[in-house]
Amino acid sequence: MPASEIILNVDDNEPGRYATTRILNRAGFQVIEAGTGKEALRLARSASPQLVVLDVNLPDMSGIEVCRQLKTDPQTASIMVLQVSATNIAVLDRVQSLGAGADSFLVEPVEPEELEAVARALLRLHRTEAELRRSLAERELLLREVNHRVKNSLQLVLSMLSLQGNEFREAGARELFAKAIARVTAIASIHERLYQDSDPLSIDMQTYLSGLCAELARAGIGEERPADLRTDIEPLRLPTENGVSLALIVNELVMNALKHGRATDRQAIVRVSLRRLDSGQAQLTVADNGPGLAAGAVDKPATSPSGLGSRLVSMLVRQLNGQLRIEDTDGYAAHIAFPLQAPPPWGSKS
Repeated sequence: MPASEIILNVDDNEPGRYATTRILNRAGFQVIEAGTGKEALRLARSASPQLVVLDVNLPDMSGIEVCRQLKTDPQTASIMVLQVSATNIAVLDRVQSLGAGADSFLVEPVEPEELEAVARALLRLHRTEAELRRSLAERELLLREVNHRVKNSLQLVLSMLSLQGNEFREAGARELFAKAIARVTAIASIHERLYQDSDPLSIDMQTYLSGLCAELARAGIGEERPADLRTDIEPLRLPTENGVSLALIVNELVMNALKHGRATDRQAIVRVSLRRLDSGQAQLTVADNGPGLAAGAVDKPATSPSGLGSRLVSMLVRQLNGQLRIEDTDGYAAHIAFPLQAPPPWGSKS
């Protein structure tokens, strides 16, 4: 038993409090005492006990309410609570205590051996949970470092591609390198955001896709004439792997729209939206007001299966278990519906 472990014994009945403290002292535990709920809450915050033996009946507030406050306060939520009572022993009383967050319940009078055994079991559980929290913190630090290093490595790749692209004189070769740079940039920016985010297992698609579209609009792809790139992204967090796939799809479709979806008689407008559907799915739409397929824009990703962009979009849609639907009326629109997956739980939130 670690020497630093402390048990807080809370009971307004002095003889009963003394008896419990004596049993726990004889078992080798360090015990501090409180006679009221307010004193118990103060000591729980200042002395940081690992276990509270908490009587239900207290003079100033119910022990159940004390337990509830302990478990809802992040500073004390990890403290184990053993609720005890000699009078509030009905099933409903025990249910209320456990519902308030108590980790166990004993009916007084308690045999010394049982009290000692339950206290040791709860302290073992506390040590296990503390070790898990340390492991989760280490995992968070490791994931942040991995994302930081991946981002730095991708920045090096971007620099190399940029230098190589400057050596080409043919417009076609320069365009291919520009697309490659845009794809790598999209991935690098995700890892940069994951490094900064409190949850590296999921990504905020509203913030990220809006920023990605703004970067693509500033890049001036296709023509000197600026395009009006509009976004309507619902607040939505996706697992990182799904977020990467969706971001690369947006990157491909928006680049394609900025290059090929420009009408000659009006300003180019590109719309990007992401919204939830009632069916437990989400839908991404990238649409432009350009000439559409009928005017000969044969490089649209969904209709040019030989192109790298098309193959990449098709592969990414399959990774999302999604469906791609094309509209070619008053411009060009690609709709991708895919099932929503809940992000995995991240330890730092608990």
